Amino acid sequence: MNLSKFDDKCVRSITSWGEVFEGVASYDSREYAFHEYGHDQEALRLTPIIFYKDQIVSVTSLEDVNGPFGHYSEKYGLLEMKCLEWGTDMIEEVLDLEDDSQILRMLACMKDHFQTLADRAVPGIAPWRSGKSMPESEEDENEQGPVYLGELERMLNSLVKYNENEEVVREANKLLERFSTYFSETGAILGERKNP
Repeated sequence: MNLSKFDDKCVRSITSWGEVFEGVASYDSREYAFHEYGHDQEALRLTPIIFYKDQIVSVTSLEDVNGPFGHYSEKYGLLEMKCLEWGTDMIEEVLDLEDDSQILRMLACMKDHFQTLADRAVPGIAPWRSGKSMPESEEDENEQGPVYLGELERMLNSLVKYNENEEVVREANKLLERFSTYFSETGAILGERKNP
């Protein structure tokens, strides 16, 4: 399997554990993957996940697919769902991309799973932004990652302020308003919970 031909292409990848991911792939040579990640084989990155060659059963280009969701089979998929599960750190990696289609997929996933995000939300920003470490319980990779309200607010505000795609700006604004309304009505403000 020649992974390099999928560099910067929209792909569908099936993993050795049977999961299907769709996204724009970046190719990492064996040398690069070894230098950056200590893994001695080539890889494809579908931000924020890295798939090494031995984890990939098949890769298909979606570049010629043009349906209701562009190159994708659905408005969002397993990649975006995993980002929600892993928390604001992984959501940020997608929202920082320069590909508006991937950003819109993440925003659609956040919109459809708003209550899940809201239920898991904690006040403020990620502790590592101020030099603190995460509690050990939050470091366990099998647990859901934290969702920091201050981080969500910062990410969404950044999209509203700097993204040039009107749809991205509109969807990010809707999420900001929804978070603000929800936490005002439930006794909290975006980014910081009120004292009871």
